[in-house]
Amino acid sequence: MDERELIYAPRAQRDLLALPKRNARQILEDLELLQTPPWPPGKVKRLRGHDFWEIKTGDHRTIFWPQGKHVVILRVVNRRDLERTLGRIDVRALVEWLREEGRRAHGEET
Repeated sequence: MDERELIYAPRAQRDLLALPKRNARQILEDLELLQTPPWPPGKVKRLRGHDFWEIKTGDHRTIFWPQGKHVVILRVVNRRDLERTLGRIDVRALVEWLREEGRRAHGEET
């Protein structure tokens, strides 16, 4: 099986910590589905007009970005806030953060 590594952006980590434990636990269980494609239809879908995808867990949507053997978890938001949140994601800053994470993972100095 071609397993993917989940990488949590700092904002996604904060989003999860702000949720009730029961909700956060269910979201984390659902995110494990992203490690092994194919992803379940109806639960996971690409967001129209974006390079991002979402996974549905109750009233929450987790925005993620598949990148090769990695899945970058960007945000966890209430479904009502999805569109507004998508408009606020800075792709350039995200790409730079991923580069820094890659350097750190390979032991390079930044």
